[in-house]
Amino acid sequence: MTEKGLREHYDVITGRSKYIDDLELPGTVYLGVVRSQYAKARITSMAEPSRALLFLTWKDVGIYMPVRPDPRSKNVVKMPVVSDGKVNFVGQPVAAVVVEDRYELEDVLEEVSVDYQQERPVSSIEESLRGKDKVHEGGNVAIELNLSGGDLDQVRNAEVVVERELLQERIVQHPMEPKGVMAYYKDGVLNMVGSFQSSFRIRADLQEALGLSPERIVVRSAPNVGGGFGNKVPAYPEYILAALASMKLGRPVKWIETRREHLVNATQGRGVYSRLKLYGRRDGTLLGIEGDVVVDLGAYAFTINTTTPAFIASLLNGPYKLRFSRLRALGVYTNRPPTGPYRGAGRPEAALMLETLVEDFSDQIGMDPVEVRKRNFLDGDFKTPLGIYIDRAGYREMFERAEKMYREMKSRHKGKAVSFVAFTEVVRSSPGEGAKVRIGRGEVYVAVGSGPHGQAHRSTFALLASEILGVPPEKVRVEVNDTSLIKEGIGSFGSRSAAAGGSAVIEAAKAVLEKIRTRGLTVEQALSSGEIFEAEVFSKTPDLYTPGIHLAVLDLDKDTGISRVVEYWAIDDVGRAIIPSEVEGQIIGGSLQGISQVIFEVAPYDSEANPLFSSISDNGVPTAVEAVRKVSTEYVETPSPVMSGARGVGEAGTTGALPATFIALEKAIGRKLRGTPVLHYELSS
Repeated sequence: MTEKGLREHYDVITGRSKYIDDLELPGTVYLGVVRSQYAKARITSMAEPSRALLFLTWKDVGIYMPVRPDPRSKNVVKMPVVSDGKVNFVGQPVAAVVVEDRYELEDVLEEVSVDYQQERPVSSIEESLRGKDKVHEGGNVAIELNLSGGDLDQVRNAEVVVERELLQERIVQHPMEPKGVMAYYKDGVLNMVGSFQSSFRIRADLQEALGLSPERIVVRSAPNVGGGFGNKVPAYPEYILAALASMKLGRPVKWIETRREHLVNATQGRGVYSRLKLYGRRDGTLLGIEGDVVVDLGAYAFTINTTTPAFIASLLNGPYKLRFSRLRALGVYTNRPPTGPYRGAGRPEAALMLETLVEDFSDQIGMDPVEVRKRNFLDGDFKTPLGIYIDRAGYREMFERAEKMYREMKSRHKGKAVSFVAFTEVVRSSPGEGAKVRIGRGEVYVAVGSGPHGQAHRSTFALLASEILGVPPEKVRVEVNDTSLIKEGIGSFGSRSAAAGGSAVIEAAKAVLEKIRTRGLTVEQALSSGEIFEAEVFSKTPDLYTPGIHLAVLDLDKDTGISRVVEYWAIDDVGRAIIPSEVEGQIIGGSLQGISQVIFEVAPYDSEANPLFSSISDNGVPTAVEAVRKVSTEYVETPSPVMSGARGVGEAGTTGALPATFIALEKAIGRKLRGTPVLHYELSS
């Protein structure tokens, strides 16, 4: 297996890979969902359809969605699987139907007539904080934390204070393939296959929602998952409904999300307001950060969204030696769909907040912003004022290379805006990952809890196992993201798979190798024997940090307001580049999404919390025509402390590109901006 022949790429480009909607079982029936047309209302009546095999309302379901809240939350309101008599966002599931023929779904759904009594919605963070109208009886604030640490007396030593207010509007996560599941309850076991990032997380959610033991639930991802970006980690109401329908009917039940449903369904990304101050001295020393971060949670506490405010606050140290932090982190309810992780999941938001402040501070003291960053940049491991440990990486090596490239790009691109931003993104590799390695009867077999949604997991894990066992990677069969294969797994999110999943494969392979050697055999002898040698592990790994420095060159047509990133350059410390082309691809893809958030993408709502978009094109998703033409990537390899030596890069591109593009645009127009996106008609002369 060479880089040019990665097994995942071959299946996709030849059309042999199968997605969830390509899978069918005999007797499959189809689930459709009735959704609210209003942002806030009470249901007064509902007419049952005449042609449905099954009709599910609150009285049939009676389940609230599982939540993994920040334990410090004070007002956790869970989302009902279908409306419990109230609706709190446009698109919220109200009821479900099951039909024999999927082409009958729309007609049967239209038979369900629902009467509503409308109420006044809360449409924005600002309205929610004002508190005049309430989303829920317990109020609009789900969580409010005061997070302080470090030497707070350093405030007195500050000679310069800069302040920046930003609103990062919501965007819709748009994987190429929307969500989808097929549930089949048979012989007391619930089987579910779908477009998943984490089968183990979904099994846990199903277990909690349905009251089934984990032994009675088997969850696996489809052979291919067409993108995820965080959207496909947890269970959704439709998964619970499909499971219940199959349990009632004894038949396979399929639900495939339409793009229209996806637009207004949980979870949407971003939606963060910040007002922050950066303290420093005129010699360029940065002292600390202070202020508020407020996250729009949407209508409910859903999946992990109540953890987002504190998570963003924890990242506001960036790659700098700050002395103190004093932050207020809030999560508030609005009558919009619940938010959740979207590629970066707090990392890009924090990077934009901090890097714009560093630019403002540099302007205020009249110092080159690159020089300010250099004077405060990390040069080893570091514990932040809020107690977060950042492991050692190649910070100085990266900076020297990036500074040289920045000077070259500025010289080469006269008349264009060139930005320089730095960040360090947390890799959520804790608590670890599960893996099994088996050798014998002519096969080397690897099973891992993590699974791909656009990455080369199978090729990566095969390569790592082959290095330990001394067999060609082409001879290693890899299966992923299936709860029936290993006892415990976690999944793919937070840039974690190479670090956590890769380390689990290495640990399991070493354990098998030890068993083989204890028997006095070689791997070749074990492979050709009639015996099975097997080891299963849960490899524990800590969180890691991937630092990066990214540069953007932006060209602005001041007559039309149309801006374009004409060149992008990134250097990241990836720990170990296991498959270099995959590292490059992840950084390029992430960069395009960060750029897009600044100049293209938005999910706008009106004052009544109605979505002002009805198609993917309305969200401003760019095509290849608008994409940056030249993206150059370099990397440093400072091995991380985990077995694979890898860090994570899945979110590095997005984390760097958001502030890099935003700051380049500010330089191009010569003024400060107040948030994202910045659409062309706002800039045209």
